[in-house]
Amino acid sequence: MKTMIDKAATALALVLLSCPLASGTTITFDEFPADQAGLPSGTLPATRYAFLGVTFMGTDDGSAWSGLSAGDPGNWGLEGTNGTNFSGYNGSSYSMKLLTSTGAFSPFRLDVARSNGSSSSDTFTLQGYRHGVLVESTTVPLNIINMWKTVSLIMVADEVRWNGTGNDFHPYGIDNLNFTIVPEPSTLTLAAMGFIGLAWRLRRR
Repeated sequence: MKTMIDKAATALALVLLSCPLASGTTITFDEFPADQAGLPSGTLPATRYAFLGVTFMGTDDGSAWSGLSAGDPGNWGLEGTNGTNFSGYNGSSYSMKLLTSTGAFSPFRLDVARSNGSSSSDTFTLQGYRHGVLVESTTVPLNIINMWKTVSLIMVADEVRWNGTGNDFHPYGIDNLNFTIVPEPSTLTLAAMGFIGLAWRLRRR
């Protein structure tokens, strides 16, 4: 019987190894030039970071997001936290969502700062969704221009959304996105339950 339990344990290990491994990742927006050939200045395709298992989706056209800036030359009054580039949000886009199809984010954090042309009363909200349901939300004031703040989510979420308030031309910029993509908890739970059930049946034998 011990041999059968050992085999069951090995099978569980293989199941767990087949799940995506957790991987810490940071996007600084300096990985690619601010101006991409064949695209409007300061625009990146939604799938630019697909090799990391994530897709950016703008709420405007659903395919690209604009406002990637190389600091003060864009008149934002901002400098990125890990280099000159950051992702800025202007009069045509105040919000964005980041999706992953390889598991779920846990945890997730980014840096945000208010830019030129914005209001000191503007706020920034970061939200986490799991299977379309809001699981966590945090809102911070933006206050002083170029004073970067770190905003975090700790719940498991397969979609992250952020947005800024105000009717300003370019209210804020984000940088230094840091996240870990982990296997969906349901996958691990089902595997563990299956192993427990198998071990119980073998024990009865």
